[in-house]
Amino acid sequence: MRSLISFTLLLIASLLASSNILAQVPAEPNLKWRNPTQQELEMTSYAPDPNADAVVLCKTTDVHYIVTKDVLQVIYDVKGRIKILKPEGTKHANVDIYYTVNDGAEGNREEVTHVKGTTFNLVNGQLERTELTSIMINTQKAPNPKQKVMTLLFPDAKVGSVIEYEYTITSDLYREIKDWVAQCEMPVAYTRYEVSIPEWFGFYVQTIGNEYNTSRITQQRTTKRPTYIIETSGAEYECLGVNFEFEGRKLTALKQEPLVFSPQVYAQRVIIDINTELLPRHTRHQYSMTWDEIDQYLLKHNNFGKLLKGNPLKKEMKKAGIAQMKNDDEKIIATAKLLRQHVKWNGKYDLYGHPTSQVLKNGSGSNSDINLMFINMLNDAGINAYPAILCARDRDIIDENHSTMKNLSSMIVVIDQDDKFQVFDGSAQNAAIDILPTKFLVSKARVIKKDNNKPWINLEDKGLERATHKITGDIDKNGKLTATCVSTYNEKAAEEMREAIKNRVDECPNKKLQSSQITVTDYKAQGLDDIEMPVTEIINFGCQLNCQDSIITLPQLIVPFIDDKLFKSDVRYTPIEFPTKVNETIDISLSIPDGWEVADVPAPISLNTSDKTIVMTITPSSKSNSVNVSTQLSINRLVFNKQDYKGIKNLVDRIVKQSKEPFIIKKK
Repeated sequence: MRSLISFTLLLIASLLASSNILAQVPAEPNLKWRNPTQQELEMTSYAPDPNADAVVLCKTTDVHYIVTKDVLQVIYDVKGRIKILKPEGTKHANVDIYYTVNDGAEGNREEVTHVKGTTFNLVNGQLERTELTSIMINTQKAPNPKQKVMTLLFPDAKVGSVIEYEYTITSDLYREIKDWVAQCEMPVAYTRYEVSIPEWFGFYVQTIGNEYNTSRITQQRTTKRPTYIIETSGAEYECLGVNFEFEGRKLTALKQEPLVFSPQVYAQRVIIDINTELLPRHTRHQYSMTWDEIDQYLLKHNNFGKLLKGNPLKKEMKKAGIAQMKNDDEKIIATAKLLRQHVKWNGKYDLYGHPTSQVLKNGSGSNSDINLMFINMLNDAGINAYPAILCARDRDIIDENHSTMKNLSSMIVVIDQDDKFQVFDGSAQNAAIDILPTKFLVSKARVIKKDNNKPWINLEDKGLERATHKITGDIDKNGKLTATCVSTYNEKAAEEMREAIKNRVDECPNKKLQSSQITVTDYKAQGLDDIEMPVTEIINFGCQLNCQDSIITLPQLIVPFIDDKLFKSDVRYTPIEFPTKVNETIDISLSIPDGWEVADVPAPISLNTSDKTIVMTITPSSKSNSVNVSTQLSINRLVFNKQDYKGIKNLVDRIVKQSKEPFIIKKK
């Protein structure tokens, strides 16, 4: 009997241990490619992230140089293994490979070769392999016109599958090493990056991603010293290589959370910039530039500085009498209107432009095409205007202390007005002067001009959302509310409202009044045609309040200030990036039925973050025949660290809770 009990306990312990193994990955990665372990095949969840729909079990990237026909090339050997854990995870069975094509000319392109892939499945306890074939590989243009994307479509991928892939990129662009991004939208159990650089090159290594588990990335300069041999002028020369190795373990997924432009901006990355080159029997080349040198480079560039002359709309400006206008603001507005009449934005952002005469002939252009033309027009009108370069919020963050052109994605117009400056961007077709797209509201942009003593400017204030809402109405004895909301939108809020009305699918684009409890009976909008003016909405609406036993319950805020769905999660992986700064007020005045009185008024409240960059006040009150609420919300900071999330979430939760605190109205 005792032996039977012992056997039973041993069996239970064994089953529990086996169940636990299925949710784990080995302490050391399996680097035997095309040979997944039984443990990898059987695992059903990933312990560090139980909600993960898939996990990168292992990924290695080996970067090294080769000399072919005495020409240097960079080789990227990539191998990866992914485990699919949930039905949603099957989307990760499509692996994208981005590579540069430029104009396709030899010496200026990349090639993807040695592509292999396998899907592994356990079927009735037996391992089945399905190999990737050529018909499962698609190649098409990437959003970046200088790139293509090759997509590997893994066959028979389903829950429980392990997929493996490997490929090689051979790059002629030997002076550029691709950034290594350790994280992706899946958690990463293990990843390794090994790079070897010939000593003919000087380089700069930068590791970034402080918002993510930096302690889980290790770096070492290894003792491996590869030898490179190059032949020039009939003689052979050799040099040693410098080798670095980076490892990452248990890295969190780059989750697409609310209020973040791109989680990839905050990923753990390694950036290597080649800054000097000294090949045998060649002169030394300097590739890195200071910010001042970047200024001069752009000013001399055929598609940037060389385009800062010539005004193809000179005659039209003269006919419009712009030079004779009273002040600069009037000239700027008139010039922008004239430009928008002749050239439309084509939906593209760029750092460089095309000849202004060509853009005018086409009638459309990128934001930089329009911006360069606008600068020339303003300068022709006697107004100082300059280009400013930046990196959009969904691309990267400029580091003032590390000069590089790699991250620069676009440019805007800066209008110099003594002790202040205004801005303009050609993509903002429905915005007034001094209003930028939200992706351009960055803390650092660099003005490009000669003899520039203060090149860095902050653009975070160039997109303030300012709005006021006045709600007046009546409540009848049955709790039926009939009201009118008059909203006035200024600055960035006016632009966004114009866009919403232009693209509306409903009669009322006002999201605050899009509720199942509210019925909009009439909608009007004014000020849509003149982008320098506010937009005004007049909305008639009604709703049924809770009315029982001669008591009417009225929430003090009929319309919400903040979408609480943005702060539902208890954890945060990325910083919080508000699209714009905000200054918004709602004033409510509602008459109550004759013979009724206000029995209870909610307490006023003032809430704010510790640094008072988010402030919310709600002040309810009552008179003999009405209830009133005065509220104000201000957000004066765009980016908060993920450590601030808990405090902001608590603030939002209190705002939402307080806004539902009701007035109690009862019959006398």
